[in-house]
Amino acid sequence: MLLNHFKHMNITLTSLILVFANITFAQTVNYKTITVDPYLSFQNYEHFKRLTLRSPDSDATYIEGFEFLWGYTYKLSVKEVKLGSNLSDGTRYEYALEKIIAKTKASDSAQFKLFLDPNRYYHKIEPTEQEMNNTLRQINDSTFSYFDQVEIEVPSHILEEFKSMMGRKIGKMGLFVYVNEKRIRLVKLQ
Repeated sequence: MLLNHFKHMNITLTSLILVFANITFAQTVNYKTITVDPYLSFQNYEHFKRLTLRSPDSDATYIEGFEFLWGYTYKLSVKEVKLGSNLSDGTRYEYALEKIIAKTKASDSAQFKLFLDPNRYYHKIEPTEQEMNNTLRQINDSTFSYFDQVEIEVPSHILEEFKSMMGRKIGKMGLFVYVNEKRIRLVKLQ
């Protein structure tokens, strides 16, 4: 009988620990509607630089299950999960796509700014590893891939200035227009 009592206490104690752990480490989940801008944003990340989503009404820089196309503003229903603790880069939430509520094409005359930085990493890279540090890769005479996420058309009147920026490894702000869902055109460097 005493043995049964201890077994019962052990089961009760284990149950209490599990309930407490779930309460302590539970992640808060919300479902919300957010907007995603029609262009990506340059971000200085923890150890390197990258392009991320821009959302004026959320912290979302990446949304699991969402395929971004340049030149479209999106209204999305997302699942927002508050992490139990912040990540080392300050991330507090993870996002997952529930559904696309609206996808609106930007006007043909719409312009936007995007920072161009030829270097992916903050630290000096060995010459043998320089290729992985390059964010800009030349596709043809006047088209370049940026972070392997968008193609940039560079008009002939600013091509030399653009190539000079790449060669000197100095970043500049660019003004752009949309060409299609995967390509943008540089209007000017600022």
